[in-house]
Amino acid sequence: MNDLQIDYFMAVATNLSFTRTSEELFVSQPAISKQISQLEKELGTRLFVRNNQKTELTEAGKLYFELFRRYKADLINTKMEVAQLMGKTKRTIRVGFLEGWDLFNIIPPMMARFNEAYPDSEVVINCCGVKELATSLLTDSLDIVVTMKNSVEHTHEFSCKDIAEINKILIYSAGHRLASRSNLTLKDFSRDTFIAPWEIVDKMIVDAIASYTRPYGFVPELRFVKNHESTITCVRNNMGVAIMDEWVWAKNADDLRWIPIRATDTVSIARMGVKNTEQILFMEDLLSDIIEKQEQTKTEPLDNTSL
Repeated sequence: MNDLQIDYFMAVATNLSFTRTSEELFVSQPAISKQISQLEKELGTRLFVRNNQKTELTEAGKLYFELFRRYKADLINTKMEVAQLMGKTKRTIRVGFLEGWDLFNIIPPMMARFNEAYPDSEVVINCCGVKELATSLLTDSLDIVVTMKNSVEHTHEFSCKDIAEINKILIYSAGHRLASRSNLTLKDFSRDTFIAPWEIVDKMIVDAIASYTRPYGFVPELRFVKNHESTITCVRNNMGVAIMDEWVWAKNADDLRWIPIRATDTVSIARMGVKNTEQILFMEDLLSDIIEKQEQTKTEPLDNTSL
C-alpha cells in the first residue's frame, strides 16, 4: 500500500467516477483502476461496486475511506510540526476557487495584501469544479478553497466558514427565441433544456436544480456535459440554458443574456482542520474580509435582457 494508491482511492470515492478522476488527475483510467485493484488485493476486499450506470463504495470501502481521511489529516499535521521543528517557515500557499467565477475583484487585492504580510511566501491559484476542490483538500493538493458550502460541509475533517450568500441566475444565448423580450422569469424557459456539468451529477445537485425551478411550476429537462466550459459553449450556441451563480464571468459576454431567479447559495472557505498555520489562517481571514466587503458594497444588479 502506498500514498499514490490511497490518493487515487480517495479521489474516486469523492467523485464516484473513475472517468472524472482520470480527468482531474491527468492520469489514464486504466492506471487508476490498476492501482486501486492492487490496493483491493492488499486489503483483501472490494472497495467499489461498479456497473454501467454508477460507481459506489462498498461497506468496506466506506470504512477504509474514513480511515484514510484520518490518516491524511494526521500526516498533514505531522508534516507541519516537523517543518516548524526544523525552522522552515517559508512555504507556498495553494488556493482553489470554483471554476467560472469572475475573480478580478478578489485575486488582485488578495495577492497584494498577502505578499505584503508574507513577502517570502508564494501563492498559487487553481480553479476547478466543486468535487475536484473537495478532493484536492483531502489529498493535500490545495491548502484552502472558496467553494459552495454544500460540497464541503459534510466532511468532518474540513474547517468551513460561510462568507457570502450569492444569487442564482439563468443564462441563455443572445440568439434565444426569447432574447428580445423583457420582464422574463424562469417559468418562460420551462420548455428549454437545462445544461449542467456532468461532474456534479448526483442526487443532491439534481434535487437542487429542481428546487430552483419548482417554485416556477416545472421540473426541467436536464442535459449533462463534461465541464463548466462545455456548459457555457452549449448555452452560447443556443443548445440550452443554464442556472449559474451571479459571480460567473460569462454573464458579461456580449453573446449571452441573463435574468435573476429566486434562489441563493452559500459560499464557504474550507481547509483541512489541521491546516492551521499562521499563513493559512491569515489567508482564510483575508479572503473572508475581501469577499464580505465586496458583497456589502455591491449594488443590486439589473438583468441584461434588454441589452
